Amino acid sequence: MDSSTGGRWLFSASLSPVVLGINNGAAPVFPAPQVGAFNIEVFTNPTVHGVPLADGGFQSSITDPGGTLENGFLTGTNLVLGTGDFLVVDSVTSSSTQASEISLGGGNQTVVGAPQDTLVGGSGSQILSALVPGMPLTIGPGQTITGGTGNESIWGGSSDLIAIGTGNSQQIVVSGVNTTVLAGRSGSATIAIGNASNTVSSLAGSTQNLVLAAGPNNLVNLAGNSGLDAVIGAAADTITGGSGITNVEGGVGSMIIQAGAAGQTNVSGSTGHAVDTIRGGAGNLDFNPGSVAGTGDLIDLTAATGQSTINTFSFGSISIAAPDTILAGSGNDSVFAGAGDVVGITRIAATVGGSHQWIHADTVPGSAVGFGTLDSVAGTSSAQVSIGSLNTTTDFLFYPNENPTTTNAILATSQATSIGGQASSLIILPDGTHMTLIGVSQAQLTPALFNPQ
Repeated sequence: MDSSTGGRWLFSASLSPVVLGINNGAAPVFPAPQVGAFNIEVFTNPTVHGVPLADGGFQSSITDPGGTLENGFLTGTNLVLGTGDFLVVDSVTSSSTQASEISLGGGNQTVVGAPQDTLVGGSGSQILSALVPGMPLTIGPGQTITGGTGNESIWGGSSDLIAIGTGNSQQIVVSGVNTTVLAGRSGSATIAIGNASNTVSSLAGSTQNLVLAAGPNNLVNLAGNSGLDAVIGAAADTITGGSGITNVEGGVGSMIIQAGAAGQTNVSGSTGHAVDTIRGGAGNLDFNPGSVAGTGDLIDLTAATGQSTINTFSFGSISIAAPDTILAGSGNDSVFAGAGDVVGITRIAATVGGSHQWIHADTVPGSAVGFGTLDSVAGTSSAQVSIGSLNTTTDFLFYPNENPTTTNAILATSQATSIGGQASSLIILPDGTHMTLIGVSQAQLTPALFNPQ
């Protein structure tokens, strides 16, 4: 084979020299196997199918159609490995004509590719590396890596495409940029990304369980995955949950986190100065704050159609006083609010509705929560809101363009009701939102409850 095309492969085996015996189907195998060496029979006849069993004296066999030995290198464009434990390195680092494909076999094998190579995993415990020694992480064409059925460690650089295999213990590390990782059909995988501008997504119908530590400014979209997933986000990440159970750690902040189209997305909020934006979806969303108070997150449920359960007031038994903003839409939601929070109906379509259960959940002295609507168009809301544990001294109600005349009209048209034996009140806000104030009697309804927004 012309050495200007394909790969130039070096082989190594633990504690033994490697002998590559060429079997072209015509001449005797040369060189012959040597005692004390790790002998690999190389079938180079293009008519050979699969990987034949090695002849006597050889410990392994591979196919390399049209391949030759050149100055100690095995040249070829399509290597297929059999059994045996050994290392293979492609020494080529230049043009696209020198790209090659290597498919690993059933041994514990390690392969190091070159730019534009394709590496395909096998059934053993294997290492597939797209890291090119001496090449900067941000320069050069990438490689394509497809995982196999064994347990693999895959090392990605820049501009690579990695499709995870189906083994029960896949480990993927990406150290470069502009690399895409695709979750596999099944099995389990741990992914660590150390750099910006990488993408993690999923093959359609994937059930693979994932643990992902993302790098900054990564795009993580698990929409096609229905496994059990855990994502540790980084600054400027955009993360979309899958249709199984997706747990997202948003403590660093500056993330956009989208609930999945099905299943359950569990999110923990920011703990520093940077704010997360959490968006509801067709799947269920469960939000809890981080272990320490941040500066407050934006929880946008305006497009949510799944059930949303929002706890912004406590991390276990620890009160968290971060001023979160919760925008409720036409989906059904339960909001357990705490100090500094604002919870309001928000319309993004012609009308807004849904059933909403909101409660001032903390017991911090002086804690204030705002409840109301951000919809300024009269008669566009059919939302049904119930508010529990309203503190008439510190909490407040709101609506857009608040004025004394409208506030007095709201109070004048209020209705007395009883909820669970408690004297309560029903008010209707200007947009049409019906709000039941549980435990607040009509006598407690005063203009002082309203606060302009």
